[in-house]
Amino acid sequence: MVTGRARQAPGAGGEVPGGTRLNRRHRLVFAVCVAGAFFDSMDLQVMALVSPVLLREWALTPRAVGMLAAAAMLGMLVGSLVFGRVADRIGRRPAFLVTVAVFAGFGALCAAAQGPAQLTVLRFCVGVGMGGFIPVDTAMLHEFLPEGARARLLALWALAFPVGALAATALVRSVLPATGWRGAFLLCALPAVLLFPLRRLVPETPAFLLSQGRIAEAERSLGWISLGATVRVDPPAPRSRPTLLSAQHRSTTALTGLLWFTWSFAYFGVILWLPTLLVLAGMPLAQVFAYTLGFQLAAILGRVAMLPVIRVVGLPAVVVGTGIGAATLVLWFGALPAAGLLVVAGYGLSFCQEGGFSGIVPFTPRLYPVELRSGGVGAANAAGRVASLLAPLLVGVLTAAGQRYVAFVVFGLCFLAAGVTALALRGHRGPA
Repeated sequence: MVTGRARQAPGAGGEVPGGTRLNRRHRLVFAVCVAGAFFDSMDLQVMALVSPVLLREWALTPRAVGMLAAAAMLGMLVGSLVFGRVADRIGRRPAFLVTVAVFAGFGALCAAAQGPAQLTVLRFCVGVGMGGFIPVDTAMLHEFLPEGARARLLALWALAFPVGALAATALVRSVLPATGWRGAFLLCALPAVLLFPLRRLVPETPAFLLSQGRIAEAERSLGWISLGATVRVDPPAPRSRPTLLSAQHRSTTALTGLLWFTWSFAYFGVILWLPTLLVLAGMPLAQVFAYTLGFQLAAILGRVAMLPVIRVVGLPAVVVGTGIGAATLVLWFGALPAAGLLVVAGYGLSFCQEGGFSGIVPFTPRLYPVELRSGGVGAANAAGRVASLLAPLLVGVLTAAGQRYVAFVVFGLCFLAAGVTALALRGHRGPA
């Protein structure tokens, strides 16, 4: 929320009205942000699913497969930091457009890779674009959606990640025999190209414009999101520009970084290696695809189930509860039990780890003021990307050494640590 008083409805201080009703422009902003999250997740899942094919076609070692997964994560780390800062300094909208252009362009080029070295470079570039989606899109949603609907819709937006992974699994399963892994990459990237003209319809957020003293533009942006209503806002009171490491925000920055790091380390360690680990354990590839579909359905159920729970118990409590469940189930799943128990352990794990993200994602942007919102979410997301970079490397090294289960012990400890961190953040809230 940004300071500044409205003299005429509907908005105040750069904020949209505080109710829960949505108009068609709220839905447009929400839809284009959902699409970005959908294609982000879809791309990562396509990479995970074609990894067993590349393992054989290019005679890759498990460590090389880990490097391919890590390349995108390294790019996402860079993108989170760069685009988070760009969105806070230059504006949400420029970053909103550039991220999808980088993602879609380099995603399509992955289909033309001639070897692991080329694909690794391209996956890094794709990751740079994807890395900007979370810090930029969460700021757009937070600053355009009505306050009364914000937490619910941010949690619902995060549902696009497991839905995208499910769509990728269905896509790869159907097209891989006919088009190979190149066709899978291409079919994932091309629809994302359509996002660019849709994102151009969305203006800069009123909260950012008001924080920059651009009063007339902020009023026009509020008028746009309010379907043409006349809006007048007073300039905000002058205040010094904070930083993520200033005394007021230092502990919040550290704790949100720890929260995202620990949860992401366990989360990405599981999902990026899941198909390959199952193949290495002797499961036929067709059965792996079927199992992964069920895994993603359980993830969607986890996100949906947490929507009403968030209203009752609050965001931190959701992270604590799902963290305990995920820690227990990841230890069981890592033992790769018999087929029936593998379904219970794996699908239960998917339910809990996705349910936890339903609390983490909407919780983070509310911890920061508008001047730091994208940068704060970007820094937290960057910590998560560091974790997602390290986790597949750890699994690759331990799998090659015959110590795979040690990784799952680490994942369990990470889920528990995330729950403790969420409790520590309960009293933190960014000023308006």
